[in-house]
Amino acid sequence: MATFSSKTFNSALYQSFRPGYNTNFFKMVYNYHVKHNGHFDTAVDVGTGTGQVASVLAEKFNQVHGVDPSATMLSSAIQKPNIAYHVAKGEDLSVIPSASVDVLTVAQALHWLDHPNFFSEVKRVLKPHGTFAAVGYAFVTFNNHPRATKRILSLGNQPEELGTYWEYGRLILDNMYKSVEVPMQNVERHYFPDHPQGLPPIIAERIDMKHFRSYIKTWSSYKTYCERHPDRPDIVDQTIDAIMQEENLKDEDEVDLTWPTILIMGENDG
Repeated sequence: MATFSSKTFNSALYQSFRPGYNTNFFKMVYNYHVKHNGHFDTAVDVGTGTGQVASVLAEKFNQVHGVDPSATMLSSAIQKPNIAYHVAKGEDLSVIPSASVDVLTVAQALHWLDHPNFFSEVKRVLKPHGTFAAVGYAFVTFNNHPRATKRILSLGNQPEELGTYWEYGRLILDNMYKSVEVPMQNVERHYFPDHPQGLPPIIAERIDMKHFRSYIKTWSSYKTYCERHPDRPDIVDQTIDAIMQEENLKDEDEVDLTWPTILIMGENDG
């Protein structure tokens, strides 16, 4: 994805302010994996960015490989002794031997990949019955401030705001990956926060408004907008200031947030 690969992209900001994936996400992936393969030797995280998922996988697996096409992102990646990072595309995992991986994850990146070539590599590197897991999240919602949610959705979607500054893959994500065919067996799709079994959200946080402002500024569309319109007022600051005034919030006030999320899991053919 071109914006995140740019040398001018602020990867440290991304690392500090992007939401994390809570224990519910990893528990679901591990429980699925135990049913089909169960080994926790090697994991690969594709589109690893700054290593948010890779760093947690490293607590469970003997060896983790974090793969990302952006050296800029990897420059801010979380370091652990059993994580090896590689500058590579998800469609070319030649740094990973065939049939060597127990679990392969791709978080908030599946929509940027060429799916036929990517899944060909997934099936090659996974062991028989190895687990594929993809997670993606849409625009953030405020649990207790519906007017604020409406403003954020407008900021992200409206053409006169940031709606026309996303790259094409964003449309695939906004559709919650429903258009993505997963050529694996025993495929499961889980949608949050309205999971039919009442499972808790896998991306939810309580943060202050100062943190929230910085998070919105990690959007790729915001970077593109600023590059094209350097003389315009900061569109994110305008939106966040309006929310804070409307909701009587200050920088230090905390808000409860949830990200609508899709989790897809599949088993490699035996």
